[in-house]
Amino acid sequence: MEIKKVGSRGTLITFYDLGIATNIYVIHGKKYTYMIDTYLGPDIIKPVKDLIKGAHDKTPVIIINTHSHWDHVWGNSLFSGSIIISHKKCREYMQSEGLKELKENAKYQKGEVILTYPNLTLTDKLCFEEDHLLIWHTPGHTDDSISILDMADGVLFAGDNLERPIPYLMSKELVRYIDTLQDYLKIDAGILIGGHTACEDKKLAEDNLDYVRRVLSGESIVMESKEFEEYHRVNLEYLNQKA
Repeated sequence: MEIKKVGSRGTLITFYDLGIATNIYVIHGKKYTYMIDTYLGPDIIKPVKDLIKGAHDKTPVIIINTHSHWDHVWGNSLFSGSIIISHKKCREYMQSEGLKELKENAKYQKGEVILTYPNLTLTDKLCFEEDHLLIWHTPGHTDDSISILDMADGVLFAGDNLERPIPYLMSKELVRYIDTLQDYLKIDAGILIGGHTACEDKKLAEDNLDYVRRVLSGESIVMESKEFEEYHRVNLEYLNQKA
């Protein structure tokens, strides 16, 4: 577990248990402490909960799930008494697909995973005015993806909508993905963080946007390494699947 201070009130916590960086981001607001995503289960998340409690013992914690995928939501049960926010579709996908994902990926769980669904859902956006925090629907990597903007520090947490070097395409609605990435370029944020990236700038959003546009146009794309070629191949394979 790596811990990095971001801006005046952010903490980036990065894990490597899956062989790739996977992030949790904590924003220490005046009214609430916001924890974005909960990773692989209660055992690995308890130190994060203790860290938050030690720093802001009396501030209620709100959990935000950026999307429904298992590597971002399995620690929810440790916060079953808290507000857990997601897009409406995220809750629906967890209810319909969560047990299947848990069975297929059980070897990765850290502690007993009890699927705990979001209890406050949105379809458009939600703003915590006192804490200068905006949460809004940003379809891209998945159609249930949401992003979080810390307006006080100019930090955008984009979940898996931002990836290095290219995004994983888990939704075929590429035009909506392009719209989301274009929105990222317009907002007032100097630091952009993805679910599996370091602290980035808007260059990564530009690169991801260029890639999605080229895929949508059907352009032949040559990647710079065999590893990245495999990422691209998997994306094309998914897009070519029949409904």
